Amino acid sequence: MSNWQKTSEGDFHRKSQHLASVGVTPQKPSASTIFVDPAMARRVLAKNTHNRPIKESQVVRLMAEMTSGRWKYNGEAIKWSIDDVLLDGQHRLTALARMDDNFPAIPFLVVRGLPADTQSTMDQGTTRTAGDQLVLEGLLGSTDSRIVAGGIRVYLEWQRMAFFGDQKVASKISNPEVVAWAAEHPVEMAILQDLASQRLRRVKCRPSVTLAVLLQFRLIDGEAAREFSEGLYSGAGLQSGNPILALRDRLDRIREGKVNVSDRDLIGYFVMAWNHWRRGGNTSKLQMPRGGPGRASPSRGGLTHVLLALRRSSPCSSR
Repeated sequence: MSNWQKTSEGDFHRKSQHLASVGVTPQKPSASTIFVDPAMARRVLAKNTHNRPIKESQVVRLMAEMTSGRWKYNGEAIKWSIDDVLLDGQHRLTALARMDDNFPAIPFLVVRGLPADTQSTMDQGTTRTAGDQLVLEGLLGSTDSRIVAGGIRVYLEWQRMAFFGDQKVASKISNPEVVAWAAEHPVEMAILQDLASQRLRRVKCRPSVTLAVLLQFRLIDGEAAREFSEGLYSGAGLQSGNPILALRDRLDRIREGKVNVSDRDLIGYFVMAWNHWRRGGNTSKLQMPRGGPGRASPSRGGLTHVLLALRRSSPCSSR
């Protein structure tokens, strides 16, 4: 009989209990596919006496995957020891347990009969990154895949205004979300690949942030964005008062001072420089709204206005 047969929770537990009652220890682990619903997940977790600390951000991410339909049955197993202790799968089961009772059951591969000491050896393999996934899906070449994937994450966080709130539990952009967005946005992907092949590392800013911002500028006005980018890369011909020069100076000071600045605030500086430049204005200093970097409580209202102002910019505004 195939190890991949479907079985119920009750059947599976009864088999394990029978083996234990007659003193039989499985010679090798067994595997079956089980459909688990939220109520079943809660019961399993209630019996688990070997809980490890939960990473809340991971649970939130998994819940988002499940509710959005991006959750895929990929053969990654829920693992139990010979002694019926849950070894691996706590975060997946916790995410499912938090769903409403009417949430549909999800198939999991369940492996039982593992030695108890194998838990310390789990997750030893190299984690597949979003960049790896983009390459495997044929959406991107292997060159600069990590930077492009990072740029997509920052871009999506920006578009969703996910920079505010409790960052410990905020829903992070998952690998499947990155891949799904890339598949649905071929024009943006072409722009990202073009930008990634240029001189991003000359900009004294995290490449993923620079990439996300320059993508948005390209989508607003491609010709203007190329001119802005060239000044940002080289600094050639920039006169005092040019907003691009002010941005370069600000990024230089951040890098030289080893100041820890969030992606949100870095984007804010880019947006302020872009908007000044598009209006044909002069500025020698980019000042974050009250409550910006270095303040205990960043002002959501002021910085939100800055981050959204770019979207309201007219593609035909004068420079």
